[in-house]
Amino acid sequence: MDASGQLGSPLRLLTQLKAYQNLSGWAHVRIHAHFFDASKGKIKELVTNIDDHNLRLPAVNLDVRPLEFHDALQDCAPLLASTCAAKLVFIDQCGVDQVTPEVFLQLVKSPTCDFLFFISSSTLHRFRDHPAIKQKITRPEDSYHVHRAVLNFYRGHLPRGSAYYLAPFSIRKGANVYGLIFGSAHPKGMDKFLQVAWKTDETNGEANYDINRENIQRGEMLLDLPELHPTKLTAFERELEDSLRAGRFANELDVVRICFSHGVKREHAKPVLAKLKREKVIDTDFSVPQIKLSEKPRPIRMLL
Repeated sequence: MDASGQLGSPLRLLTQLKAYQNLSGWAHVRIHAHFFDASKGKIKELVTNIDDHNLRLPAVNLDVRPLEFHDALQDCAPLLASTCAAKLVFIDQCGVDQVTPEVFLQLVKSPTCDFLFFISSSTLHRFRDHPAIKQKITRPEDSYHVHRAVLNFYRGHLPRGSAYYLAPFSIRKGANVYGLIFGSAHPKGMDKFLQVAWKTDETNGEANYDINRENIQRGEMLLDLPELHPTKLTAFERELEDSLRAGRFANELDVVRICFSHGVKREHAKPVLAKLKREKVIDTDFSVPQIKLSEKPRPIRMLL
């Protein structure tokens, strides 16, 4: 679902699918790609580009129509509610003002459904009086943190006790910053997203630039030492260690959940687990927590 009709994302998606045609099992997978936009002109242009690039694939059913976001969402409601189909929903920055708390919860409650939506840093400022932008999203003073503001807003609308996973990422292109929010109900979906994010950003796993560059303003420190800059890893390791020492975690899946709540990889738990094993605080049969939902998660045994 492409809420603006921009041509880049649909063409890249279809090009990627075209590259998968030679993979084993391709013939046994049914793929449906839905592209919607309110502009008939953009839809017409998209159809022309699909034909010009020879992207009408035999195993992919294309649904390309001019529809307003709300109408497209209603049209796809039965598909989103289906338990038999895996879904990935894309909503670009021109459609993010349509993602009300009600729409967000519909996506969250849709089974086997992941989503990605985008918002540019300029959106929160240029349209600051737009009703959708005034949905109590706290606008950061620095546009570098736009995705964090949006993430915190939507995270606050998750049902209490929800096992749904959300994570942000920001991309800087020239003078613009684009925030991305990824959501998944399955830990493996979030695991794959975080693996890619941390491969790009080895410090915070959140951006393709130094996202924390304003935490300490220029001139505030006499010595600009990297080790003095707090990172999300420090906060994660502290909370993980405190929780393990307090006996709050029963098994490796509990460790996975705290990793994802902090937006870090499963592998980031390894140093803390190793430390507490050496100190004989805990004992486990794993050094890195794994996601094996078909098997019983391995336990964490308290020794103190």
